[in-house]
Amino acid sequence: MLTRRRILAAGASGLAALAVGGRSAGARSLATARRLPMSSSPVTLDIAMGWIKNVEYAGSWLAIENGFYEAEGLEANYLQGGPNAPAPPVAIAAGDGVIGVMPSMTTLLDAINEGNDFVVFGTQYQSSPGAVLSLADKPVTKPEDLVGITFLGQEGVNVLIDAVLDIAGLPKDYDFVVAGFTPDPLIEGQGDAYSCFAVNQPITLEQQGMVEGEDFVVTTWADLGLPSYSNLFFAERSWLADNRDTVVGFIRATIKGWEQNEVDPAVAAALAVEKYGADLGLDLAQQTRQNELQIPLMKSDLTDASGLFRIDPELWDGAMTAAYLAADRESAPAAADVLDLTILDDVFGDATTLL
Repeated sequence: MLTRRRILAAGASGLAALAVGGRSAGARSLATARRLPMSSSPVTLDIAMGWIKNVEYAGSWLAIENGFYEAEGLEANYLQGGPNAPAPPVAIAAGDGVIGVMPSMTTLLDAINEGNDFVVFGTQYQSSPGAVLSLADKPVTKPEDLVGITFLGQEGVNVLIDAVLDIAGLPKDYDFVVAGFTPDPLIEGQGDAYSCFAVNQPITLEQQGMVEGEDFVVTTWADLGLPSYSNLFFAERSWLADNRDTVVGFIRATIKGWEQNEVDPAVAAALAVEKYGADLGLDLAQQTRQNELQIPLMKSDLTDASGLFRIDPELWDGAMTAAYLAADRESAPAAADVLDLTILDDVFGDATTLL
């Protein structure tokens, strides 16, 4: 069984790696993977998750428990992701699932650039939880604060730092020290900043009695000039075309689960700890706090006006593409080529909420 400390460390490891979006051998071979058999009216949907069955997927657990999928004539079978599972683009291309939930926009765009005909039709997070953690006596809140510091981070995070400095027109003047997946080195004074997941390591500091804003500062990569969506929902284009109504029902039920989650974040946290992730050794207090912290990341002016999971094609082609290209990429898939915004239009109609 995984201990709470190992869950926190593993969570940071997997999501930091996905945020960097390194090109793997698996990703390179996606285009040659087999396709799924087509079905005009599937009842069971296999969904490839980007991470373990914790509270990150609170809305899905509530959609199951409240019968939202059942009301759509669906059974949602969530396939656990994590360090021992293939990334969702690999799983979908290999036929191990029909819908993927991808934490890293960079990794998903890499897979599309490598020849996979994926279509994106929603996103859980309007702003990726990837972030920089610093102490209040030397906070990192803007790109200029990265110049001249010692940065503690997982291998590959230096690509993000370089991208921030490139976009800001600043010199790449910093020292990078590879660190593990807990913020201990930052607290011990081994560096000035640490790459984190905004709903993970800061909780560790809170549980030590530290207060955000007084003792430590969390600044997302988006705040530093690298905006991106996270937990993007996607499928192969041909499968989506044959199963569009099913996907509308699936997304409608999932969003209902997320709307229900806002009523009391402790409910889904308990489901993650006691049922869906019961074998993971999750901590209820940590999971509850993680759920509280992730809800604001799912909101934006666009979601306030149009409902959850929305994607802004102008932001995709603008600042997000600029961030992707700054991370040592040569081209980016255009929104018009990879987004299907009509799924959510059908889910919401003229409404902005479903419950």
